[in-house]
Amino acid sequence: MRGAREANGRLTTIGYYISDYGYGHATRSIALIRTLLLYSPWRYRLMICSGKTLPFIQASLAEYSAEYSPERLAFRSCSSDLGYVLGGGIGSVEPDQERFELGYEQYMAGFSAEIMREADFILGERLDMVISDISPIPIAAAAIAGVKSVGISNFTWHTAYGTFLQQEQLAPLHLAYEQLDYFMPLAGSDLGERKWTMGSEPETDFYCRTPQAAEVQRIVQELNPDGSKTLVYFSLGMGMDTEALDSLSLWNDPSCVFIVSENMQLRGPNIVQIPQGYTESQNYAAAADLIISKPGWGVVGEAVTLGKPLVVLVRTSMLEDRNTLQALQGKHPHMLVTWQALRELGVQQSLSQLAMAGWSPRASIARNERCKYQIIQWIERIADEANAIRSYRTSF
Repeated sequence: MRGAREANGRLTTIGYYISDYGYGHATRSIALIRTLLLYSPWRYRLMICSGKTLPFIQASLAEYSAEYSPERLAFRSCSSDLGYVLGGGIGSVEPDQERFELGYEQYMAGFSAEIMREADFILGERLDMVISDISPIPIAAAAIAGVKSVGISNFTWHTAYGTFLQQEQLAPLHLAYEQLDYFMPLAGSDLGERKWTMGSEPETDFYCRTPQAAEVQRIVQELNPDGSKTLVYFSLGMGMDTEALDSLSLWNDPSCVFIVSENMQLRGPNIVQIPQGYTESQNYAAAADLIISKPGWGVVGEAVTLGKPLVVLVRTSMLEDRNTLQALQGKHPHMLVTWQALRELGVQQSLSQLAMAGWSPRASIARNERCKYQIIQWIERIADEANAIRSYRTSF
């Protein structure tokens, strides 16, 4: 790799902005940040910016924070994305149109002010480039500050909100995203997302944080020591209420051990919560025999990368979900279920229909690392370009 320092030794400074709607944006961004620090440990100064998920991101990168000074790896809380506003009914995983529109109106009321605040931050911290997954605010701010912006995502909020809002309501988002200098469309992207830039971005597959082999083995030994149980990784996100989840009959299957997140207030002899503060949930996904999830990109990426058959709770109104599922067609064993079907799901019957024939763990892990590395190489080429621009400007 070419060096990214100027003659005065200044590091390339990247502002990495991560949406705090759910943890999928955080986990896939952490995977890339770790890869960047692994392959280029002395090239960059990273300013990682997010909202509600920032403590999780900090904990996930704690080992790097211990190695690098705060000047090299810093964290900052900032305004993030509205995301979706889900309905409040039992078992609802669909957006609530009325509450969403109200939230969007409030979000837009402060949109311009947040953009100007971030532009001031970018200039004050002398950022050389901005990466966003996938908030529009830092992208528009980077344009004002005159620095390169990079979007990395399987969707933009402009496209995601297209089924809920009118075009005139979406205009501020369109204006922000069209100022992108580069956009990396991840697996499952809508073809329309490619309009934001016309660069030579490499094709990407699903990827995830690398599981730790010894930790995966420990989890399996703890939860299924004699190999007689089926380990099920159950991940429906933060939006599901406990009353809805309690109604599922699958918890009564004695042949299974169910792994659920720490926030799920579920109790049962065969239900195991991921320990509070445990950041590396991909290890539990890797230990599982089956994954049950919403079609969020992060968990789907883990299922594909780790070779786990997948049962997906469908949401009909989200274009993002439909595109993610389309990317699975003919490539990965999965089953689509409605909420009613999930309530009556038979785990063993589902597994018998979702055989992972021909899957190679070693090849899959190699593909995962290669995919992340290709994205990092692409980022580094953009960083070199940003450095060249900076050097030219400071030469006068």
